Amino acid sequence: MTPVRKNAAAEITTKDAVFDSAATLFANRGFDGVSVDDIARDAGVNKAMIYYHFADKLALYRSVLAEGLSKMGMTVSAIASATELPAAKLDRFIEAFVRMTETRPWMPALMLREIAEGAPRLDTDTMSHMRVVIGSFTTILAEGQTSGVFRHLHPILAYESVIGPIIINAARERVAEKPERKGADFPMLIAISHDDVIAHGQETARRMLAP
Repeated sequence: MTPVRKNAAAEITTKDAVFDSAATLFANRGFDGVSVDDIARDAGVNKAMIYYHFADKLALYRSVLAEGLSKMGMTVSAIASATELPAAKLDRFIEAFVRMTETRPWMPALMLREIAEGAPRLDTDTMSHMRVVIGSFTTILAEGQTSGVFRHLHPILAYESVIGPIIINAARERVAEKPERKGADFPMLIAISHDDVIAHGQETARRMLAP
């Protein structure tokens, strides 16, 4: 292996470490509660390396959001364009969102914080990724309405009704994972398998959209 390849691999590793630390810290503390020093310390890198890969803290924050939203957008747009019945697409859409909370557990909390603050840091590029996600759901919904398997309902209200419980469950899981809360005798903190979350979400969505 040549030195150039070694350096390239090291840069990728450093950038990934910075990204992972930033995603977790931003989700836990919010944008204003995290400094570049905090991220560097958590990632185990020199602060200069962060500025080598990202222009500033805001650019890093937007990169984290864009990565999660773009991956989700690619997944659900593929589902929406597949040659399946609308009900099957809806099931897959819901499962994709639940699985996202496994691969990117920081994403729901990060988005909830950002939206609760009025989305001051969502730029045009980041919003375009969100538009793909919502647009894919709208496409599935419209196909079902056209074929008569879904009732007519405002697409945003339908989207919120389908995705809302998944996001809230992800937030609930973060509370339950706190060391001081583990084993707590409180109904909201009981463990629920993601297979059960998916099945419940799919059944609830079908009932809501039934003609």
